[in-house]
Amino acid sequence: MLKRLRRIALALALLWLIGASRAAAQTTAAWSGAYFANPDLQGDPAFMRDDSSIDFTWGNGSPGSGIPADNFSVRWTRWLFIDTPGDWTFTVIADNGVRLFIDNNLVIDAWSSQPTTAHSAALNLSPSYHRVRMEYSHRAGNAEARLFISSASFPDWRGEYYNNPDLVGAPVFTRNDRAINFDFGTAGPGGGIAGTNFSARWTSSPYFNAGTYRFTTKTDDGARLWVDNRLLIDQWHDASPTSYSADLALGAGNHFIKMEYYQHGGGALAVLTWTPVLSAEIWHGEYFDNPGLQGATAFSRDDARIDFNWGSTPPGKGIAQGVNWSARWTARWNTPSAGYYTVTATADDGVRVWADNALVIDEWHDASPTTYAAMVYLSAGTHDWRIEYYQHLGTASLRVDVTPGAASPSLAPATTVPGDIVIDTQNSNFVKGGNGWQSTSDNSGGTAFSTMNNAFVQTDDDWARWYALLPRAGDYAVSVYIPAGIGTTRSARYEVAHAGTYDAAALNQSLYANQWVSLGVFYFDASGGEYVELSDATYEPAQSTVLAADAVKFSAR
Repeated sequence: MLKRLRRIALALALLWLIGASRAAAQTTAAWSGAYFANPDLQGDPAFMRDDSSIDFTWGNGSPGSGIPADNFSVRWTRWLFIDTPGDWTFTVIADNGVRLFIDNNLVIDAWSSQPTTAHSAALNLSPSYHRVRMEYSHRAGNAEARLFISSASFPDWRGEYYNNPDLVGAPVFTRNDRAINFDFGTAGPGGGIAGTNFSARWTSSPYFNAGTYRFTTKTDDGARLWVDNRLLIDQWHDASPTSYSADLALGAGNHFIKMEYYQHGGGALAVLTWTPVLSAEIWHGEYFDNPGLQGATAFSRDDARIDFNWGSTPPGKGIAQGVNWSARWTARWNTPSAGYYTVTATADDGVRVWADNALVIDEWHDASPTTYAAMVYLSAGTHDWRIEYYQHLGTASLRVDVTPGAASPSLAPATTVPGDIVIDTQNSNFVKGGNGWQSTSDNSGGTAFSTMNNAFVQTDDDWARWYALLPRAGDYAVSVYIPAGIGTTRSARYEVAHAGTYDAAALNQSLYANQWVSLGVFYFDASGGEYVELSDATYEPAQSTVLAADAVKFSAR
């Protein structure tokens, strides 16, 4: 009897081990999905299957056999290998109810009726296997369930680069990109990819405060942009450098952004920026059939945005032709916080802008499309705005943006100096101090400098400075060139001195190799005393890492 019991116990143990090994095999390479014909994960599942990803939009349909289109639920589980220690971001996008567990800890709890909404959690995870479980409940309407995971290996943007224009096959290389702010020209993005017929995909989960944001791509050639898997911009075609914008209201938290880009022929450009929209921006527009805003209006209407390219056509009924007409828009905006704001207007022909009856832009003359900018200080609260515009001959266009801060991330076409201004280490505008700098090749025929780090600022520290002798005031994208095989610091400290103020930027040089990396877009007044500085104080253990100093690029926007 005892031997029989032992045989039964051994058989049961073997069956358990076989089942456990099968379960483990299923859940390390795919998501094990259990689908239930009720919204509460009750009873036995109608079926189970392995899903390569959690990225479903079922709409009004069923996810599979035996499951109704409404009132169903799903549980996905997987052992996920975390290869890099640090903060990993998990973003779920779902309608109705959703929960996410990491190592059996509830990190996202939105188990209630809701429209399609994004929820995120950032977790500091150790490099090992972690058990991830996502539960989803759908009751009625369109069904959608998605999970996106942003790796700590890519703290900024995960950039995947392809040697074809269609994002087909495996990427030739993948790297961390500090920003989507590239003017590739005809050189290509690196990694041996040619300067024509290539494509790229960038993903990230940045944090947003609650509010409405204007997202803009500027590309040559095609671009598509998703925010929380909502397609905002779809311009997948050849084009000279062109900007496209879309507004979206976001709740506070991390949001998943994906941008796809392709380049066909000629120069290559890929830029993504966003800026908060101050308010609902409802403009009351009055349109006149003369260029002087005289007499009765031809028609009136409310315009959501001042962003028009009428060409040679009239703006609406009541105006006979596309020449010799004018318009006036008024609005009341609520400014969330006091501070400086940048007003940018691009017009063909004349434009005037008032803030609280103060004239901030006065360009009442014929002109081809030209961008004008001014800064105003606004207190927190409601302000009155007025815009006047006239069109004389030729084509008509107008765009007006108001953005927080002195460094405007305006997405209007720039009328700035063409080309880039590059200050390399052989330029007279590059200076350095300290005794620790060593010269070395930057792998592209130029010279770079390297030095060991200090933990804190010292009296004899090493520093490098690139002076920005710019031809005119305006917005400039600032990028630094990081050569391969030199910099190992994870905390290079740059300081941008511009327009009487200072901005700091920290950069992990070890993530980059032979590429330009953006520090951001800043407003320079072209005073001659503006610069970018690199210090050897990295706040890492002293003499433990190496800093690289090479070229700095200023690109007019």
